[in-house]
Amino acid sequence: MELLDLLESRVDSLVTEIESLRKENAKLREDASVGFASLTEENKHLKQALEEEQHLKDAVLKRVDGLLSRLQGVAAGTP
Repeated sequence: MELLDLLESRVDSLVTEIESLRKENAKLREDASVGFASLTEENKHLKQALEEEQHLKDAVLKRVDGLLSRLQGVAAGTP
């Protein structure tokens, strides 16, 4: 009988631990979901900023190419 009591006690303990782990797991999943949504939004903003920087870089490179062409024309004697 003593062993049965010990078994019941251990089963109760395990059931309690499982319930606790399920609650912790649910909270961790929720936290991860919120964090993922936040990172997704941040990634979207960073991607937009990168695209804007790329467009700006392209415009600057075109202007520099134009200036170089003018300088080459002047150096060659063509206005």
